[in-house]
Amino acid sequence: MSKSNIEQQGLLQPESFDLDDLESAEPLHQNGHARNPGAERSRLRKTLTLAPSWLRPRYVIIALATVAALLLIGVAISRSRGIRVTKDPPYLPPSRPPDSPVKQWAKPEEFKIIGLIFFGRPSVVAILDCYLKKNLVSNGGWLDEVHFVVNTDREEDVKYLDELVTTSELYKKITIPSLGYNEGWGNAVERNFMYIKIDDDIVYFNDEAIPDIVYTKIHHPNSLDVVANLINSPETGWLHYRMGAIHSYLPEMHPSQNPSAESKGPTAWRASALPEYKGDMNFPVKGIHDGKEDDGSTLAIGSPGGPPHQGHRWLPLPDDEKNLWRTPMVKSTYDPDGPDWASWSLGAQAHYSFLQNLEQENLELYHYGHGIDDEREGIWDMAYGRMNINFMAIWGQDVLNNLPFKTRDDELELSVTINKKLRRPLLVNTHAIASHFSFRSQHEMYDTDLLDRYRAYANEKICTEDNQIKTP
Repeated sequence: MSKSNIEQQGLLQPESFDLDDLESAEPLHQNGHARNPGAERSRLRKTLTLAPSWLRPRYVIIALATVAALLLIGVAISRSRGIRVTKDPPYLPPSRPPDSPVKQWAKPEEFKIIGLIFFGRPSVVAILDCYLKKNLVSNGGWLDEVHFVVNTDREEDVKYLDELVTTSELYKKITIPSLGYNEGWGNAVERNFMYIKIDDDIVYFNDEAIPDIVYTKIHHPNSLDVVANLINSPETGWLHYRMGAIHSYLPEMHPSQNPSAESKGPTAWRASALPEYKGDMNFPVKGIHDGKEDDGSTLAIGSPGGPPHQGHRWLPLPDDEKNLWRTPMVKSTYDPDGPDWASWSLGAQAHYSFLQNLEQENLELYHYGHGIDDEREGIWDMAYGRMNINFMAIWGQDVLNNLPFKTRDDELELSVTINKKLRRPLLVNTHAIASHFSFRSQHEMYDTDLLDRYRAYANEKICTEDNQIKTP
């Protein structure tokens, strides 16, 4: 190709082109010999002359210097104005997970949620009443109605209930032909309603308890029933002990002469106001199979392992963790018929420990297990083992489809027998916390001041001004 043809096609700039140099250019390694260094430098100079004028070295250097100068001027101006020039920070994972959508989960409107109370003990129902009213839909809660099934034949108790149901339009009294759980369930339950069965001696449950067990029941449809994490329960008591939720307490053996109002009395519930325990730390654990004939008998006041005196307190031991082995809870077992059920003293220690954790806002000690959303549930699968059903969510049809129960023990039926038959386990949601006052085998609990303490807490934190619980 001639020089003129190349110039005409615009492939090279005429002033930088030397046809003789192009035609005489040698290969890089012709015949295996290296190029002449002088010729290499000559070619480099000519190659640079072939580039457009704006890419020649002197122009490139000038351009880079100009850009650098502008950057320096910009930084100086920014600093004079108090503006920092920053780089994009490196990506770091968030310190906490994003808010769970479950937190905004609203009450389901497709079905009614009914509180179901088998009524028989007015002294504790007076405390429960404040919690029920707080959780009614009319007060922003989740209970559409509360049905009280009459489970007593004492006229004075029934009269109390008659007065109680007049205090709310959402309260309802249900009478049954004869006493018993078969009759109670059969006459109180309807299909397509979800029932929150609550024992009448539940003396505390947290604000999230009902929403949380409803959430678990809906999101784990294979479960037959979902139970709250119970304070004073043989199955959960051992777990609470092992999870560090139990503290060192022993009963005050002799009445205090001048107790402060903060530590004993109608407004006392805070563990921090209790004096430290002083005295012998050897308190025997007595109960069923060891000191009592059956679950209907009681230990006499002042007897070994019995209540030291009426209305007594339990006091915290010094060196809490070091002395825990000296307290009744060391006898705890994961057994529905074990010491946690058979002895009042393990239940009393569980209650006092709970009130301490409640005051210290340390209820996370009771959270164990995992669920769909760890903000709302921690699941403990009972794996068809027996479990107390003192605070339970269950569908009405799941009860009606399995009536009549084979025994008079609805707890056995709804945690073991029917569950095994249907292959549908009972689940415990450990984030829903409910305090169960006592079993029939723990009648000595009424010789402590615990009922007064739960009443004081409810009056201060739960009950409205016009619904304060009267002190007996």
